[in-house]
Amino acid sequence: MTVKECYERAVSFIPEVPEDNTDMQKFMVPWCNMLLADTINAENLFRRANGLSMLNSIPKVKSQTDEIPFNEVLVEKAFPFGMARWIFRENDDISGSREYYTLYAQAIEEATPPEYTEIIDVYR
Repeated sequence: MTVKECYERAVSFIPEVPEDNTDMQKFMVPWCNMLLADTINAENLFRRANGLSMLNSIPKVKSQTDEIPFNEVLVEKAFPFGMARWIFRENDDISGSREYYTLYAQAIEEATPPEYTEIIDVYR
């Protein structure tokens, strides 16, 4: 998914089209970079669970046409809700912003695989 596709999906949650929301389009790249920073731990858990190399630094997107460089499930499920919360906030709809933050947090949880570790009995 590109940054622009993510933004368009987020805008679809409000009764507007992207053309009606041109003043906020300049924020889609910075918002995406904030989402990347916010979800890097979830991405690294996905990578560890799937035998992929871990990210040591947070990747950045530079333009609307850049692909979002995290796993597809996390991006598809969570990122549009994460962007929508800021769109609602910019529209001074705090309750909508809170609702979409809750959906965002739930989507991150659903898209993040559990991490299994060995339990060591220290009381033996």
